[in-house]
Amino acid sequence: MLWTVGPGRSAEYGDRVSTGSGSQSPGPAVTLIDFGGHPFTADLAISLQRAGASVDYVFSSSNESNPHGDFSDATSDGVTVHDIDLGRPVDQSQLRRRFRDEQQFGWAVGKLIRQTSPDATIVLCQVPVAAAVVIQGAAKSRGQNVVLWLQELQSDLASIPGTRALPGRVFTSLERRIAAGADRVIAISEGFAEFAAANRKTGHLDVTVLPNWAPLRYLPSRHRINRWSTDQGLHPDRKRVLYSGRLGLEHRPDEIAALALTLTANGDVDMVLVAGGPGVDVLRNRPELQTHPNIHFIELQPLSDLADVLASADVLLGTLDDRASEALVPSKILSYLCAGRPVIALMNGSNPSAKLVEEIGAGVTCTDIHSATTTIRALLEDPIERRRMGNLGRAYAAQTFDPTSVAKQFAAAAGIHLSGD
Repeated sequence: MLWTVGPGRSAEYGDRVSTGSGSQSPGPAVTLIDFGGHPFTADLAISLQRAGASVDYVFSSSNESNPHGDFSDATSDGVTVHDIDLGRPVDQSQLRRRFRDEQQFGWAVGKLIRQTSPDATIVLCQVPVAAAVVIQGAAKSRGQNVVLWLQELQSDLASIPGTRALPGRVFTSLERRIAAGADRVIAISEGFAEFAAANRKTGHLDVTVLPNWAPLRYLPSRHRINRWSTDQGLHPDRKRVLYSGRLGLEHRPDEIAALALTLTANGDVDMVLVAGGPGVDVLRNRPELQTHPNIHFIELQPLSDLADVLASADVLLGTLDDRASEALVPSKILSYLCAGRPVIALMNGSNPSAKLVEEIGAGVTCTDIHSATTTIRALLEDPIERRRMGNLGRAYAAQTFDPTSVAKQFAAAAGIHLSGD
């Protein structure tokens, strides 16, 4: 198996190849590992590098269920990007194969980090537990500090059929072990911090709550009718509800289907699903959705198009199963705020993303299809209210998601001493 470094290049295990024109920083070494290669984690790698760190960023392009970050920008800034190519896409529906692939990713990363700086801080972000225990063990054998960036509780997600490969009790055991063994934990919510503290001998010591953010530098304000919406053939006169990002079984695909059919019944509203993941397969297999002229399935788009994708909406939709409300904090909601469009959060109101849109006035939380339908229809008929909500969301994002500030906060929580700190 090969792992590729930067666009169009490959190397055998153990080779460390720096790409791009940026020079290597003499600052603290950081290895940031994100199985999915999400845009906001790649954005953090750039910000840390610019702040004086020397960053290795590790992901797998074989995980195609979510949009990836802009790695050309990362390499141009001096970040060394490692793509652990598993030789095939990770099949989210084949649980045994998926578990094997996740283990394989862990073994590959464990081998890789043995070739990087022994002083590097290892950051685990959205790494499946089957891989994380292997990587953590490899790092500890070298005496490296491990930071768990806790983005989800995989043991809780295991209660939703089809979402994970292992029984919940196995996830719980592994997740507790990883939290206990980490030198520091950065949790994106108070609930996740409590989970970590409960499983550590030191309790809340070295556990920091740091909410997620969106890659603001890639999400400027754009017009509703733009190059992307035109290229996709979206009708400019029809109102538009849009979902963007990963669509798993925990994202209520059946309720999205019901909502789409209801909203599009009169032919004056489009439902646009720019998504990947097992939930998309569920929806595509429904004949009444396949041939519907107002329901559009579009593959996940590159980060360079995301600003246009989100701006093309009149209303943006985020969803989450109640059973996953304590396990996930949907980060797509944060990208939605950057777009300056109102957000409908179809999820439990206790979820941090749902609470955020309500608190800043950028959207509405709905707990059922009926209330979501009523609220969306009211917003589609009220451009002034849509503009007001969108402006509040954009203002919050501009104030809160500044990349330089975020990098400094993250480094402080991770115990990474940047130059000038």
